[in-house]
Amino acid sequence: MKIFLTILAIMLPIFYGYFFKKINVFSQSEIDTLRKFVVRVTVPFIIVRNLYSANMETLNQIFPSITSFITVTIIFSFTGLFLSKYFTKTDKERNSYIFSVFVGNYGFLGWGVMAYFYGDAGFTRAVFFSLLFWPVFLSSGFLLAYLRNKGESKYNKSSSFKKLLLKNASVPITAALFAISLNLGEIEIPKLLWNFIDKFASITIPMILFTIGLNFKFRMKMNKFKIILAGTFHRLIFGFAIGIATLFLVKSFFSIDPINQKVILIEAAMPTAAMTPFFAEYVNMDKKLQSGIITFSTIFSLITIPLWYYLVENIIV
Repeated sequence: MKIFLTILAIMLPIFYGYFFKKINVFSQSEIDTLRKFVVRVTVPFIIVRNLYSANMETLNQIFPSITSFITVTIIFSFTGLFLSKYFTKTDKERNSYIFSVFVGNYGFLGWGVMAYFYGDAGFTRAVFFSLLFWPVFLSSGFLLAYLRNKGESKYNKSSSFKKLLLKNASVPITAALFAISLNLGEIEIPKLLWNFIDKFASITIPMILFTIGLNFKFRMKMNKFKIILAGTFHRLIFGFAIGIATLFLVKSFFSIDPINQKVILIEAAMPTAAMTPFFAEYVNMDKKLQSGIITFSTIFSLITIPLWYYLVENIIV
């Protein structure tokens, strides 16, 4: 019953967002603006609120979390490169598959799921897990693009990478470092300012899930269904196995608390990240195919995430 109610709490904002999409309340430009508002405005507030009030004994979980995230990304990248050739022979479709499986929705959907499953403790560890998302996302993505372009670079390494990194990674990383510094220094935030932070932070998780619903796209070509299904399986099913392998490896070097073990396992099996089409500018891809994998994996994750949660809670950890 607890699992059902938790999943229902996650699904309601998503389906509410999809309902607003279907009745055309928001244009695509408004949806993009709303998503940008969540990512760049409210997300820093929830990071500050959570890490400022977190038990700093959990700080020792930062390094195993980041190491796990990097390991998961590397494994997904190489398995995507290797397995894609078995599902399609065209470069365009292979690229779509590879860039649809190499990184998951660890922050947007992952944060929401962990907050509902494990409260503030789970959310804190989810933030740790995806703290270096943008540096790793961009580094891995551009490396994959370089490999798929057969060594020919289609972007200016010195300018594009730095600009993109500064634009996307600076705000969440700065917010995290700021909150941790205040927490460690035991510096009290004035009540008026804290109420301001708290109000913006409180809307973040529902808004994250709501905007996921706004971005659902169910139209897909049936002749691409085999590749879409393969990509979905890779992210959601094989991803959990990757999570187990990663946890086994990282535990050899770090002490990982029980909640963080659960977070790492479930985060590894998140659906395709919504921003993966970003790399279509640098490598030739089938955008409709990639959109199909994003949508299909997100929808089916509403079934697989509760399954992994049950296994993690009752069998594995």
